[in-house]
Amino acid sequence: MRPYVLRFVSLESRKGKTSIAASVVSKLKLKGYLIACVKHTGHGVDVSEKDTGRYISAGADIVVASSSDIGAVYYSRWVDSLENILSYIDTPIVIVEGFKRSGVGDVIAITDAIDEFEALAKKVVGNITAIVCNKLPTETGMPGLTVFSRDDIDGLTSFIESKALKFLESQLPQNNCGLCGYETCAAFVKMYAMGKTRQCPISSGIRLLIDNREIPLNPFVKNVLRSTIDGFIIALKGIPQHRKRISIEIEL
Repeated sequence: MRPYVLRFVSLESRKGKTSIAASVVSKLKLKGYLIACVKHTGHGVDVSEKDTGRYISAGADIVVASSSDIGAVYYSRWVDSLENILSYIDTPIVIVEGFKRSGVGDVIAITDAIDEFEALAKKVVGNITAIVCNKLPTETGMPGLTVFSRDDIDGLTSFIESKALKFLESQLPQNNCGLCGYETCAAFVKMYAMGKTRQCPISSGIRLLIDNREIPLNPFVKNVLRSTIDGFIIALKGIPQHRKRISIEIEL
């Protein structure tokens, strides 16, 4: 399934994005979720850079720092785009700092005051779902936006958790068939977000092609194939820990 991506953005630096995002990550980790963090920086990447280190300290399962010159993983041809970074990540939830112009995922706007939001909104591409600011207005005047104070990290975390689980569940058949071993799709999604289960047997990406003709597979056969292939792969050396696609060809 595609991960839930949430970007924390602000009009300028030093607005508290790292502090708020790292606090949310820490609380989501306490709830048991698998989290990846991405920090965008305009001044190059230093592996000892303190803001990136805060996400590591918060317990994130994967942390990526990206700039126009290099990524923290030091690939020789690094592309400074959120889309490229997501191709290296396989966690169900991804918390991002920066990338105002990306357009990927939802956005949390960090502002000092609500009137600063208008200037920030003009520079952000994507769906702004909430605002975190110092001075809470009595009325936002912006339908569909939820406003949090900087002290309400618990409320912000619960809001993000709900958005993430709903996004992941929207990718499922939502028929509560129980073939995954859970009573509902919602129950499966929560375990999936915690890394305690893998693919929905109905929406599994397993395909069988014989002479380029696709053969329909029922959930039982998909599960057997996945379990069998996983068993073989685990026994092999040099297999990447984070793998997204496996192809097997048999010539008769």
